Amino acid sequence: MPAIDNTVKLTHLTTKSEIDAPVNEATMQSIKERKSAQFEQFGADPWIAPVSIEPISTKFPDNQIEMLIVGAGSGGIRYAVQMIKSGIPAQNIRIIDPAGGFGGTWYWNRYPGVMCDVESYIYLPFLEETGYVPRQRYSCGEEILEYANLVTRHFGLVECGVFQTQAEKLVWDDDAKIWHVGLVQSRKGEDPQRLGVRSNFVSIAVGVLNWLKFPGIPGILDYRGEMFHTSRWAYDITGGSPKDLCLDKLKNKTVAIIGTEACSIQAVPQLARWCKHLYVIQRTPASVDIRDQRETDVHRFNAEVCTDKGWQGERMKNFNAHFTLGEPPAVNLVDDEWTRVPALVGITGNPNGPIPPSEIAAYTSKLIEIDIPRQNRIRARVDEQVNDPVTAVKLKPWYPSFCKRPLLHDDYLASFNKSNVSLIDTDGKGVGRITADSLIEQPPTRLTLTIIGKNGVSMSTEWPRFGPTTLRGILDVKFPNLFLSGPQQAGLSGNYAFTLGEYAKHAAYILSESKHRANGKPFAVAPTAEAAEDWAKLVTMNSPAMAVMAGCMPGYYNLEGELVRLPVEYQAIAARSGVWGSGIEDWLDVIEKWRAAGSMEGIELRF
Repeated sequence: MPAIDNTVKLTHLTTKSEIDAPVNEATMQSIKERKSAQFEQFGADPWIAPVSIEPISTKFPDNQIEMLIVGAGSGGIRYAVQMIKSGIPAQNIRIIDPAGGFGGTWYWNRYPGVMCDVESYIYLPFLEETGYVPRQRYSCGEEILEYANLVTRHFGLVECGVFQTQAEKLVWDDDAKIWHVGLVQSRKGEDPQRLGVRSNFVSIAVGVLNWLKFPGIPGILDYRGEMFHTSRWAYDITGGSPKDLCLDKLKNKTVAIIGTEACSIQAVPQLARWCKHLYVIQRTPASVDIRDQRETDVHRFNAEVCTDKGWQGERMKNFNAHFTLGEPPAVNLVDDEWTRVPALVGITGNPNGPIPPSEIAAYTSKLIEIDIPRQNRIRARVDEQVNDPVTAVKLKPWYPSFCKRPLLHDDYLASFNKSNVSLIDTDGKGVGRITADSLIEQPPTRLTLTIIGKNGVSMSTEWPRFGPTTLRGILDVKFPNLFLSGPQQAGLSGNYAFTLGEYAKHAAYILSESKHRANGKPFAVAPTAEAAEDWAKLVTMNSPAMAVMAGCMPGYYNLEGELVRLPVEYQAIAARSGVWGSGIEDWLDVIEKWRAAGSMEGIELRF
């Protein structure tokens, strides 16, 4: 592909959240160091409320708290609710987040067209407790954000939020059985304020979808046009607002959007309605299936969905049970396209049992064969919806379903029938360079929190070198009183929100039982080294079921293709660090039987 015609001045560039191009740390650092206001704005919070965020010191009057939760998104809210249910009063909980409010990824992502592609009746938590009825089958981002705040009000969590605040460092004090936490609050227009606090317990619930990531494209800092990230959508540039999709300021602008993951396929139809011209830059075509969006019929919802107590949990488990190579449940409660992709066990794990290493090739071939009918249907759908046969060919996914997250959307493909929309397919290469006014084909930092556990061990060096040493993904031997939110060494569902709730429920059980047995004494809770090592061996034994992703095209599932090139010793670490290879239902069966036994086997309490 030649350079996009340099006579076309790209006045606007959007980069998506789950960017296809690999992250370049040098580029990330130079963005941080650049003093230009154009680039400083990338990390700014465009949604911060005009009212001042409460100073951090007022939230920690004694510089101490019982439970500190890092992350105010879906995982953090679930952790807080489960901790309250386990007996910790809300006033003893603090939830910190760099955002200006609750919501996590749904706080940050307010681009036009943003919505969830997992059914709202199983995605939104605690529907039975709140009595809330989702407005649509698949909730838009605005509704999810509103509901997150409804949940915090319902469970009395509003005052627990400590916003525009990050944890810089956690250090475990084994003598005092407490975490020392360094916090920094960056309130808008003020100098950062730092505070050291102590917390008996910490939950890490930072999520996987809220990180601001930029493509490692040379020249990104040289671009002279307007540029912003989808997770910091600049409505002052495009016009409109999260509630008003009139992007009228784009009528005379040429726009390029880099990438074709979930953010892009949702934003493209909205951009196509308003731009003078839209270029969609594609490294790998998306696999886009039918969403079949519709409004919720309240009467039908009450009669057919929320029929009995526990209906939401049963619906969630019914959804999970369709990720199988065996016979799925006779009744399909959710009945959407997610429940008709059996090959997705390549991502979520094979519930039909461990796969011996010698059978990986045969297992991969089996998944590909099973997936052929779906992929043929997906490709046929492209032909049905895209008029230009040349464009249609480029939009057809050529890989199996387990290689790239399947997407659901009803309007994305038809957008390419508009005369003002052009697909720029880079044939797997991505954008090679950005100049002052063009993109040319190529021939963030994630968690910045330092965690120091027993004996001065740093998680950021320990896990990459040796892998985690957890028991079922929730507690690590070397980091007592620190509750994790997976998915390393834990189960994973196609509905990630469900797994977050199960992590939180399991953590709350362990903490509640530990407090009961400690009888008021300070304590440290962690797995025994033997139990953690036994669990790691089981994770490793189940890992061959996940090896199918190693042969996929580069992407975040397989570390941009580096998984197959890892030295043997690091492949072993990757195997013990992965998700539970026998599927989410099997993992749930393991932890539920463990809780039912009531013995806390494998957990050590130290006083």
